[in-house]
Amino acid sequence: MENKFKRLAIISDCVHMRNEDGMAVTENHIYCRQIQELSKHFEHTVIVCPFVAFTNESVTSVYTLPFIDFIELPNAGGNTISDKWKLIRTIPTWISAFKKAKRVSDIIFLRMPNNLSIPGFFYFKFKRAKTFAVYTGTWDNYTNEPLTYRFQKWLLKKFFEGPVWIYVNKKPADHHLLKGYSPSYSEAEWMEETEQVAKRIAEYEHTEIERPVFITVGALVPNKNQQYILETCKRLRDNGFSFYWYIVGDGYLKENYATFIEENVLQHHVCLAGKKTYTELRDLYRKANFLVQATYVEGFGKAPIEGMFHGVIPLLSKTAMAEEMTGDGNRGFIFDTSDEHSLEQVIKRAMTARDRFNDIITNGREYVKSQTIQSWSACIINNINSYFK
Repeated sequence: MENKFKRLAIISDCVHMRNEDGMAVTENHIYCRQIQELSKHFEHTVIVCPFVAFTNESVTSVYTLPFIDFIELPNAGGNTISDKWKLIRTIPTWISAFKKAKRVSDIIFLRMPNNLSIPGFFYFKFKRAKTFAVYTGTWDNYTNEPLTYRFQKWLLKKFFEGPVWIYVNKKPADHHLLKGYSPSYSEAEWMEETEQVAKRIAEYEHTEIERPVFITVGALVPNKNQQYILETCKRLRDNGFSFYWYIVGDGYLKENYATFIEENVLQHHVCLAGKKTYTELRDLYRKANFLVQATYVEGFGKAPIEGMFHGVIPLLSKTAMAEEMTGDGNRGFIFDTSDEHSLEQVIKRAMTARDRFNDIITNGREYVKSQTIQSWSACIINNINSYFK
């Protein structure tokens, strides 16, 4: 479908930087890929987002399209009183940025939930701007969910005038709510991986997995629950199970996890791999047999999709989209983080299901084949043009 909209403005809390060459970059590699793919459907895109100082430790992706510009905001947020006060003082700057974005665009893309998009919602509604949105968190309410998240879901469901993509298992009843997903790879990359996956399947058919390799991907923060994985690793090692585990990501719990690994002598079994570029992460996926995500709460996890793309079998905690992703056992396995032994038991069950690996991997690959960044962006373009006739 031809896109009648020519100028896109994106309101997002994704943190960006300027590298040493002055180029806009972000450590959210998939976000960068998605936005650049979507922007190809427009003549001009402006991204309204927070910027922070670039550091040598940053592992970033760079925006390469010349028709993407930025309206840079201070990075505001946090849980302390001073953080909240700083956020309030930043609101006039946000409003000024919204005004600029409205002036240079003919449609607005709100990425929610975040603090920035709450005033953005009201500003663009007051200005009667054409808008669409993606809610990237868990759509179903959950225990200890921030009130601002529930508030934003309520706004999107009851008052938003435009299509909204949400992460749910079934087609939503409300006509403007659409079942969404978050892609990582292109159609060409799916094809490129076919040979590697075929080789992997052939090896499984003829060779036992003597020392399985696991990979976990995500920020080292409480919700991602890598501590559960580390405790499982300790029990597996103590029970004589041979394995190796890559934990990819960075965060403020890194030192805690490093201490746990050292105190429990897990250095030969667990690697805190740190931040990885897109290419480096792809190489680790190709080494792994299983992807394990022990997250407490998750919207649409990118790592399981990435794992299945590479033929890695997912073992996922019981979150809102876990059954959808694993296909009720046809594409992977589910464990319960409320049971300290659940993951260990699921790993052992998965290891004895080698005769099913061909089907599990093939089913997973077919599932993600329709979830490329091209399909994702085309879906958005088709729906916004159909909605705003």
